[in-house]
Amino acid sequence: MAKQKKKAVELVALQCTECNRRNYTTKKNKQNLQGKLELKKYCRFDRRHTLHRETKVK
Repeated sequence: MAKQKKKAVELVALQCTECNRRNYTTKKNKQNLQGKLELKKYCRFDRRHTLHRETKVK
């Protein structure tokens, strides 16, 4: 049996800070980015650009 390697790329969800909905999913390289990912993205529920923070994918 072959060993399974830990993957450096992880699938994360981006949650809106205004409405607390998970609007986006993206990949994050754990070796290059140590902290939580924060991006300004468009929220279709608020109909404006808001800050989105990284959360776990369910």
